[in-house]
Amino acid sequence: MTVSLLWLNDYLKLNLTPEQISDALTSLGLEVEKMETWESVRGGLKGVVAGKVLTCVKHPDADRLSFTTVDVGGSVPSTIVCGASNIAAGQTVWVALPETELYDTTGKPWTIKVSKIRGQVSEGMICAEDELGLGSSHDGIMILPDSISAGTLASEYYQISSDILFEIGLTPNRSDATSVIGVAADLAAFLSVQENVYHPITWPEIPEVIKPVTTIPFKVNVRNTQACPRYTGVLISGITIGPSPDWIKRRLQAIGVKSINNVVDITNFVLHEIGQPLHAFDADKIKGHEIIVETKPAGTPFLALDSQSYTLHAEDLMICDGDGYPMCIGGVYGGLNSGVSESTKTIFLEAAHFNAGSVRRSSMRHNLRTEAARRFEKGSDPNITLRALARAMDLISTLAGGTVVSEVFDIYPQPVLPARVNLTLKTLSEKTGVAFTASQVEKVLDALNMPYESKDGTAWSVSVPTNKADVLREIDVIEEILRVFGFSNVPLPTRMHTSIAIEPRYNAHKLRRLIGNYLASKGFLETMNMSLTQPAYYKGIGWTDSRHWVTIHNTSNESLNLLRPEMIIPTLETVKRNVNRKQEDLRLFEFGKSYSQQNELPQESEHLVITMTGQQEPSSWQTGGGRRVDFFSIKAVVHSMLLRLGIKNWNVESFTDNSGMEFGLNYSVGNLAFLRFGKISGELAGRFDVRQEVYAADFMLEPLIALASRSTTLYEELNRFPAVIRDLAIVIDEGTTYDRIQQFAVEAAGDSLTQIEVFDIYKNADQLGEGKMSVALRFTIENKEATLSDKEIDLWFNKVQKALIAGVKAEIRR
Repeated sequence: MTVSLLWLNDYLKLNLTPEQISDALTSLGLEVEKMETWESVRGGLKGVVAGKVLTCVKHPDADRLSFTTVDVGGSVPSTIVCGASNIAAGQTVWVALPETELYDTTGKPWTIKVSKIRGQVSEGMICAEDELGLGSSHDGIMILPDSISAGTLASEYYQISSDILFEIGLTPNRSDATSVIGVAADLAAFLSVQENVYHPITWPEIPEVIKPVTTIPFKVNVRNTQACPRYTGVLISGITIGPSPDWIKRRLQAIGVKSINNVVDITNFVLHEIGQPLHAFDADKIKGHEIIVETKPAGTPFLALDSQSYTLHAEDLMICDGDGYPMCIGGVYGGLNSGVSESTKTIFLEAAHFNAGSVRRSSMRHNLRTEAARRFEKGSDPNITLRALARAMDLISTLAGGTVVSEVFDIYPQPVLPARVNLTLKTLSEKTGVAFTASQVEKVLDALNMPYESKDGTAWSVSVPTNKADVLREIDVIEEILRVFGFSNVPLPTRMHTSIAIEPRYNAHKLRRLIGNYLASKGFLETMNMSLTQPAYYKGIGWTDSRHWVTIHNTSNESLNLLRPEMIIPTLETVKRNVNRKQEDLRLFEFGKSYSQQNELPQESEHLVITMTGQQEPSSWQTGGGRRVDFFSIKAVVHSMLLRLGIKNWNVESFTDNSGMEFGLNYSVGNLAFLRFGKISGELAGRFDVRQEVYAADFMLEPLIALASRSTTLYEELNRFPAVIRDLAIVIDEGTTYDRIQQFAVEAAGDSLTQIEVFDIYKNADQLGEGKMSVALRFTIENKEATLSDKEIDLWFNKVQKALIAGVKAEIRR
């Protein structure tokens, strides 16, 4: 929310610098995110003066340029080269003197310099409307009335005003600070307590709405009082639509609100001044001269102010005419055919209080984030509608000539009373750490305009104004007191108590950091997705049971109401987002949680998900087109990471069509399953329009920590004796896994074997036979006691060959 300092000063006289005001607002919980200077014309027209064109002749070296002498109020006229076709001697014009800074249409500044143009000295520039920021016309220079004397400052002539704007990051609970007066009241309370001097708020004079002598028949019918607890309105006739006075325009323009006309500007002005949204209907367009507040059947079309048609939800509260035609989404957005236009003579002015949840849902459902909706969804004050209506009526009668021609409609079946909250000095002191006195508490409550009844000097019954929709409990009142008392006044403890915490060698935090650094060194990027996802993603998917889902009531986005039951689909969301932006070669990892419920109790499981897709490495003249990521790419990463954590001797089980993966492997140690990885199914990837193959590994973090904590790292000196490498090619069935080959080789090889790897696979049915393949293995063996002899190597090698022949039915290729 943007707050103007000049506007703030209308209600609270401040003798503070903008920086001091910014600090005070931030201390109050109204954090100032940005502070900037605003000018009614950018640059303030500094250096722009009125000039009298004394002479104007054709430029000797340019047909389209004129050479002029201009009196700008100095002792010597200025010579200026001008390209405008409408320049002539005797005119009064605006001249930007040298060193004046102007702004182009994009807002970029540029400076006027003394220069030579086609050999003639030009000491400034005669300006067009758009060059000064006074309009958009560039047809020619601005011609001024002759009554303006040379040297007159443009800033004074146009009464350029400047202001300081505070951009406040308003939190959802601050319903009391959604207006300039609301911010002023909060700041006045703070300063009254901090400076021990009462700072009064000066409200504008608001006369009561006078009951008209003659009335026009009109009716209001509220059929849904739950979504609309209070509806106030009045009929005003004899209005003349026209431009607003400059003081209203400048107040609105300073905070970024475009001026429309006097009536619409008044509703916007009161919205920002008091915090009560208003809406003006053209009364002559209201059929039956009746307002009906109701919901419409789902699917009903609504033509809005932006000329778009919206399909209504059954919960959308609508302001309709006597024929039931929807004219406005209550508290959110107006309709195209019922708004104020230049021909409007009579309006129905609405000042209502709508249910915060109802407005929020409609606003988010249709993606209509209006200023009115933002205030209603925070919880507007139901007891200010009449005051806001009277304020707007007074301005309309003054600025648009309107008079009241109906009774004031005020449908308020269940008035909202101030909440009563009990506060004790004991609880206040315990929660804040401040030894408050009774007089201090009462002083703060007085400053906050929160009436109270003291019981015995240590307890109070506090009446909370209805503009503070979130203050309902004792702890809320304590927060209000502490805000105004000042967080900086809370004493710091003179002692600090610490204790030594002994943590396991591998705790979750340390393991995450180790894994993250390791994967980052391998070129992976960490992602952080929301825990919330869309139930629609899981429609038609059988491997998640909706009975175990954990859903929430998410008012900010109703489609995001499911806490993710697993991590694969959220990962695909990330892949899709990147691939759609032409980032197709991805290496990603994420630490996150999945959520489920068993026996109506929520459960969390922590995961590490690694994802690979695209090219194995970038294409270049050395690598050509490059190799695509495949199953073995992610398997290599998984194995290297497990070895880095000291996890070995895992059990492997293959799978197909398992929980979103087309095929892959499950890893476990004993009964502890901790990993599955493989190729994400093409059907699932296709749901997200991902056409390239995606591979993922899903680690269960708790078992991973448990296994890593069991490992012990041993260091030993390098072997003094040379290692021996032997290659062996065997022919085996295509269905034989590497794990079986490794199992039998390791059992036969003993401690001498330090490494085994596959360096080639060859398939040829004509040479090897149908269903056969040749696998080339490379063995590295060492002896730490002595150099291995040829005889020892041959005996060892024969033993390994026999083990493979017996174990996997291998044929030795010679």
